[in-house]
Amino acid sequence: MLDRRCKVPNPSIKYYAVNNGDMSLITLADGTRILIDCKLTKQSDESEDPKIHDAKKDLLNSIQKRDNNYYVDVFILTHGDKDHCHGFKDNFYQGDPAKYSKADRDKNLIIMDTMWFSPMIAEQYTNDDEDAHQQEAERRLDLHRRNHPDKDKPGNRIKIIGYDSSKEYQDLNHMRAVPGDIVTRFNDRDQTTFSIFIHAPFKIKLDSPDKDKNSASIVFQARFKAYSWSTDFCCLAMFGGDSDHTTWAEILDRTKRYGNDKKEVALNWHLFLAPHHCSWTFFNETSDPEPQSTSLEVLDYAQKGAWIIASSKKIVNDDDNPPSAKAKKQYVAKLESSGKFLNTAVEPSESAPEPIVFDITANGPARAPRKSTGSASGSAGGFGAAGTIITQG
Repeated sequence: MLDRRCKVPNPSIKYYAVNNGDMSLITLADGTRILIDCKLTKQSDESEDPKIHDAKKDLLNSIQKRDNNYYVDVFILTHGDKDHCHGFKDNFYQGDPAKYSKADRDKNLIIMDTMWFSPMIAEQYTNDDEDAHQQEAERRLDLHRRNHPDKDKPGNRIKIIGYDSSKEYQDLNHMRAVPGDIVTRFNDRDQTTFSIFIHAPFKIKLDSPDKDKNSASIVFQARFKAYSWSTDFCCLAMFGGDSDHTTWAEILDRTKRYGNDKKEVALNWHLFLAPHHCSWTFFNETSDPEPQSTSLEVLDYAQKGAWIIASSKKIVNDDDNPPSAKAKKQYVAKLESSGKFLNTAVEPSESAPEPIVFDITANGPARAPRKSTGSASGSAGGFGAAGTIITQG
């Protein structure tokens, strides 16, 4: 099996327009693709309504093929809510990759070379897509438990993120990353200019009487360097699923307590995906009109030229939550003149939304040209000049 990954002009992050839902694609300099969450319909690539972004078609144009089969290097499900895994069952291949058939290819089923799996999701699955994700994860975990000779092949790889209350996966701790860990290996390849700092989910959430899927979200910071020898990061991007203000208060406390706010700059960000589709729950309980100081402090770690992205339907001044106009107001106030707030539903226009794409340059993230598929080939806006193209090594 040949690996047909190739270098791209610029690493990039693409935020899809899927209304109240999340789907983001990270493309690295060597062509590695990391998909975070999904919200797809079975026939989404046949949509002709310009108000509905053709997410399935765009995704297929943005990933690669191996042996004529679509694949992503890593699929990360932050948590199992329907708006983060909708369409998983119908659009992603589940089962032995050696048995991928012509019928699967005709359906454009996407192979996930590696899955990131949170046991906290396993304890709470409530919909067909989440159940399909769970079953595929268990299939892969079983291969590792049996030390099957195919366990490390593309399509069978899996990484455990976080803890589990039943300790059902304790025998697989060597495959686990927990809060505070930094991951540098993706789909069996070491990266020298990209890493992920794991922030959550926390073990304390397992025993909480208020435990829910949102509080169990995988939260992480994606970290890009311009060169392998760089000591600074040129782009830091936060992904938080539907995590609420209590989770972010815990992230803030633990990161500072262990000194990772300084030695790992693990709270800094240039790009911040507004949790829970710009919900007020990032700032406080829905019944409390005042934002928590801890949430505001998290936003204070914005770097020069920062952007906040709301993956939601159009934000208007009504009682909806999510998205919350009140939350948007707080985000915009924190950004002031040094950054910009973007809403996927209205970029570049409400009548024809497109994914929001940032090229990752040596000078930071820069808005890519419109109508881009795959990794964008140019840059404009963002930090002014697009900056130097990033290469591996």
